[in-house]
Amino acid sequence: MRRLIAILALGLGLVAGSALAGAPEALVRETTEKVLQTLEQNKELLQKEPEAVQGLVSELVLPHFDFELMSRLVLARNWREASPEQRQRFVEEFRQLLIRTYGTSLQQYSGQKVEFLPSKPDPDPKRALVRTQILQSDGPPIPVDYRLRETEEGWKVFDVTIEGISLVQNYRTSFASEISKDGLDALIERLRQRNSRSG
Repeated sequence: MRRLIAILALGLGLVAGSALAGAPEALVRETTEKVLQTLEQNKELLQKEPEAVQGLVSELVLPHFDFELMSRLVLARNWREASPEQRQRFVEEFRQLLIRTYGTSLQQYSGQKVEFLPSKPDPDPKRALVRTQILQSDGPPIPVDYRLRETEEGWKVFDVTIEGISLVQNYRTSFASEISKDGLDALIERLRQRNSRSG
């Protein structure tokens, strides 16, 4: 699981970039180089100062994810039944959870390269799938697929699939079990407590 989280974090970091960059694949391709260069140039700093990692994630990743759509997809039926206040709290804690997870995992970056694969056009012109794979020196390539949608603010990521495992589906299954057992407020509180821990 730790390896998957590390891969996931690297993959998510790759999609950050300017909303003005154009088509989804161009956005991913252009900013992949920028993020990898930033990681390489700041390797020692990112290993020594967790706060710097969090800042990198917030600057390069946070603006380019549709956290509200991700939250709706993750909670599914529970989103429809949640109050506006519960929805707002969940989106914020879920966002912080991902930022912390990515920040921790980015410290494990060790020079992996990324290869882009041909992607079929989506029937919906406002949706796109960008396919890549992370090349490893000690193992087979790791497929990473990004699902994006076009918004008024540009293209934004709403799901990432690593080796066939969807981020949204993975959290949906986990959170649904917790909500069924203890309720949505309990889940939100658990996320809040986890996010408030240092390190």
